[in-house]
Amino acid sequence: MGAKKPFAKTRIDYIRNLVEPSKSDKILNIGISNIPEVEMSLENDVKECWTLDIDPSKLEGAKKFLGKTKLINADFLKEGQLPADYFDKVIMLEVLEHLDNDEEALRKINFILKKGGSLIVAVPNNSLWHIINPVKYIEHKRHYSNERIRKLLAETGFEVVHFNVVECWTLLANLWVHLFTKFILRRNSRFGFFRNKADSSYRQYNKTGVDIIIKALKH
Repeated sequence: MGAKKPFAKTRIDYIRNLVEPSKSDKILNIGISNIPEVEMSLENDVKECWTLDIDPSKLEGAKKFLGKTKLINADFLKEGQLPADYFDKVIMLEVLEHLDNDEEALRKINFILKKGGSLIVAVPNNSLWHIINPVKYIEHKRHYSNERIRKLLAETGFEVVHFNVVECWTLLANLWVHLFTKFILRRNSRFGFFRNKADSSYRQYNKTGVDIIIKALKH
């Protein structure tokens, strides 16, 4: 990252600082949120903003929040879905742990990134707090130690240039609220009822947390 620090008062601003958007950038986000705050923050400041997801209903729901983002309903691991050496930056937050083959996914991202392009990736770590994470047992294929995710990125052609452990127990509180709102109340809402304490983790490097966030460059 050079001398510039990515630290920020909120998660979205932290991610934006890691991305370092410019008007010439072609950016891809893999996996869309119910309220696409990452894309909302970036789409007007880059040349192209793409978002890809396998769930057409999530993409459809995101349309009302976005103006310039190109929404793609596809499986990015399939051949021919995305062009080689095309994107300047790829963002993949809380997705890698859901995939059967994380190594294949990172090699595919390397394939679609330009040389020197950057990947912003976030994954759950092995924190004991995840014992009360219901998604861990239903949808996650794995969680990561610091060493495991670093090794995986190195083996798939990336150099880590920023590494931090972020979030806290309130991430799990937010998850339970999100699940209740989505499946019981049947409505979408921003993921952030308990954000203040968690957001403080984005203001500095941390020794503990429940999430790993990384910026890595394609060799």
